[in-house]
Amino acid sequence: MNLSAPEIPAAVVWPIRPLLATLQSASWTQLLVPAGLAYLGLCRTLRFRREHALRRKFGYPDRASLARMTTEDAQQIIHFLSSWEFPLFNFLALEFGLFKTYGVESISRLLLATGNLTDPVKSLKRFEDTAAMIGEWLQNPPTSERAMRGVARMNFLHSKYVREGTISNADLLYTLSVFVTEPARFCRLYEWRALNEMERCAYGVLWKGVGDAMGIEYKGFLERADKGGWRDGVEFADDIGAWAKAYEVVAMKPSLVCAKPARALIPMITYWVPGFAKPFATKVVISLLGDRVREAFMLPEPDVVAGATVYSLLAIRLFVLRYLSLPRFFQLKRLNDPDPQTGRMTQRIPYGNFPFYIKPTIWNRWISPAAWVVWLIGGKVPGDDPDQFFAQGYLFSELGPQNRMGLGVEEMEADVSRMREGFGRGACPFG
Repeated sequence: MNLSAPEIPAAVVWPIRPLLATLQSASWTQLLVPAGLAYLGLCRTLRFRREHALRRKFGYPDRASLARMTTEDAQQIIHFLSSWEFPLFNFLALEFGLFKTYGVESISRLLLATGNLTDPVKSLKRFEDTAAMIGEWLQNPPTSERAMRGVARMNFLHSKYVREGTISNADLLYTLSVFVTEPARFCRLYEWRALNEMERCAYGVLWKGVGDAMGIEYKGFLERADKGGWRDGVEFADDIGAWAKAYEVVAMKPSLVCAKPARALIPMITYWVPGFAKPFATKVVISLLGDRVREAFMLPEPDVVAGATVYSLLAIRLFVLRYLSLPRFFQLKRLNDPDPQTGRMTQRIPYGNFPFYIKPTIWNRWISPAAWVVWLIGGKVPGDDPDQFFAQGYLFSELGPQNRMGLGVEEMEADVSRMREGFGRGACPFG
């Protein structure tokens, strides 16, 4: 048997030899410069490809076409943005937006009365459950049972306080407004590109549909609600944003009531920062809040060094992502499919700092680098305290405060039936 290497045809060898000779004679500078320019060109070519492809896929080439955007299309667009384009700042926008609502005294007063925000145990589940319910309708189509049940559970948890008058329509409308407007603001200020018109419209369309499903009233609050409604999601986003700014002038005042949740929430944001750096990290958070929210929380003026540091780092990140980085290769996935036997839902990644609703595996508990880092700094990994963190997953009827777990099943079913004729159809919410 002849084991010698096969002979390479001369036609193949001929172009390789001059190329090798050229590479061997070239200096590192002569090689790196064209390679660097080629990489920059590749980054530029690929970085915006997904944005353009998404617009072609949904067929919204201009402003006029946005008037027909459905909540189903809007959800797909937002899910794409949060799992491919801007996973970090999309999440931070919603986190800081929720934080911002606590600058309204009536909202903070209710949270303090229930203890769900300041209690060291209750607050952990309260944040995770709120994020989980929102995540259900952001990551699942509005026509799905999961999305409708997420909204229905939120409605049930609010219903007691709406009946009592401790949650006003203005409180609900303002909370809705931050979810419409904060992602666009965060992307404009901190991400490698701003949202385009179609993407801004998607936030307006989906959250308008959610607001309708929650029974939020717009007439008497939003200007265009009394003038024939909105043409598209962009117009709705602009209208609710203008109302929210005017509402903040009236409702956001320095308040000891608002100061208490602020001092409870900042440690949640800086939880993973080493102890020696927490004071500086707190100053960084304060510098990102904005003057009106900061004053409502009665926090000190932002530190100049902290502000200069964080905004410089954000500018560097923006530049690196926009010009020097290739797009993400892997989609960020937070949710698993429901367990086929129990119907329980689990998460791959927690929204907060603790492993709520994460089923422990050999990988995520013992092997993964993330688990080792969390373990070394004293955090909780999946499988720790399974009764407290519900490692078996959740049912929708279990989301919310401990004293309301298991309640509201019939009310939720009735609400889901109602939504099947509205939000659950996935249609355009503007007519």
